[in-house]
Amino acid sequence: MYYQPPRALGLLVGSVLALWAAAVALVLADNGIKSEIGVAGFVSYGIAIFAAALALLFAYWTYGLATLSYALDRNGLVIAWGPTRQVIPLGSIERLVPGTSIGVPRVAGVTWWGHHVGRASIERIGDVLFYSTHQSTTQVLYVMTSERNYAISVQDPATFAQEIQVRQELGPTAEVTHHAERSGMAAIGFWEDRLGIALVLLALLAGAAVWAQIALRYGNLPPTLNLHFPATEVTPIVTVVDRDAVLELPRAASIVLAVNLVLGIALHAWERVAGYVLFMAAIVVQIAFIAAFAIAIN
Repeated sequence: MYYQPPRALGLLVGSVLALWAAAVALVLADNGIKSEIGVAGFVSYGIAIFAAALALLFAYWTYGLATLSYALDRNGLVIAWGPTRQVIPLGSIERLVPGTSIGVPRVAGVTWWGHHVGRASIERIGDVLFYSTHQSTTQVLYVMTSERNYAISVQDPATFAQEIQVRQELGPTAEVTHHAERSGMAAIGFWEDRLGIALVLLALLAGAAVWAQIALRYGNLPPTLNLHFPATEVTPIVTVVDRDAVLELPRAASIVLAVNLVLGIALHAWERVAGYVLFMAAIVVQIAFIAAFAIAIN
């Protein structure tokens, strides 16, 4: 038995949110291109990048909703959402409780009208993992197992529960273990490593700081600069350049940052500590670029 819950409303809302974020990103990116180098342009580009990332997230979540399905046979119940599959052995299902009996709490996670994927806690049954498109309590069925509780969205919970009970009585044809499967990028362990994610965010903030320094000081720079490498009174190396030359520093910093993060995430899957080293190196290198810019123009 293969079942897909009603998804029209959720897909509509998700698509609108993704398109809205993409439109904001395009407008702000265009504004940044037309602006002179400075704080206004930096803010426009910064928000544009954030909006573009948000658009990709909404698009990914909407794709997950488009693939949401429940597959039921004599061996188990499989909940599919995007690259994630929750495999529930039919024998581990202890109770089936309709949402009308205990209500539906607020879900923490990816949630909007017609799309609820995340976690919630209900006093009478405990923690619940939602893969639902419900718009009312009548469309929710709680699947309670010996390991974890789930909430799915079916138009006729009573009939769906009967289908599960019939297959439980027939018995399994193969042994199935309770587990979650992920494919593609979702299978990378980095996404569940809070320290790794924190280091990457710090590296991105340091990379943004490089450009922020340029944005704050570029407008006050003279048309030509005497760059000092190093800036010492004994044997300074002085080069006269156009002020646009200083833009090479943040460009190089961004390239180095991107390479470090890509390699770091790739190595993280092989050896977590090696990934951490590259993430920390990315932070240090960005700080070094900030210092290099300050030294060069002084």
